[in-house]
Amino acid sequence: MENLHIEQWVFMFFLFTIVGWAYESTVESLYHRRFINRGSLKGPYIPIYGVGGCIIILVATPFRSNGFFVFLAGLIFCTVLEYFTGWLMEALFKRQFWDYSMMKFTYKNRISLLSSLTWGMMSLLMVYIIFPFMLKLCTAVPYPFMVGFDCFMMVVVSIDIIFTVKKNLDLKDLLHRLSPEQIKILLHEKRLKVGRIFGHLTAILRRSSEEAEQAAEENETEDTEI
Repeated sequence: MENLHIEQWVFMFFLFTIVGWAYESTVESLYHRRFINRGSLKGPYIPIYGVGGCIIILVATPFRSNGFFVFLAGLIFCTVLEYFTGWLMEALFKRQFWDYSMMKFTYKNRISLLSSLTWGMMSLLMVYIIFPFMLKLCTAVPYPFMVGFDCFMMVVVSIDIIFTVKKNLDLKDLLHRLSPEQIKILLHEKRLKVGRIFGHLTAILRRSSEEAEQAAEENETEDTEI
């Protein structure tokens, strides 16, 4: 896309992580009237913003001739990303890293209608304003500086992630939960849950069919009496 090279994608990725951290930390700090580091890592970056920014560019930019589809594509893909990232981090670290319980129209407090709409608006901002600026920046920044920045950030963020995971992750518990026996139990529970859902749907459809047949029989009886 736009003939971008890998080092330019990496450069934009890390810029998005830093801007995302600055945005969230500023909002939270103003709300609580004290500095709050919104990132789950030690450094000033939130990787999900880097992933989200690059995903928006990839999935929404092809629709830039139609603003509605840009909005919709960014909303859908980023909401899915936010949900599964939240689920994965909760499964690994046994705690919730963000909580939308204070908002209306949420799902398991991992995603909310407001956050999804915000992703859609950010997609418009990204496609029509930020991405064109990023293209100019990528061509303006000297190549040696860009490569050096990419390498520095990859090393720093990797070390940060390793120490954070080591500190917060119970490896014994994780290995236990990822054992074949536990996976088999989990799949069985999911299968039962899906079965119950289909069972409810089948019961509803059967009930609706019976009610429709009963109504048809009553109409036939009334017609016969007339």
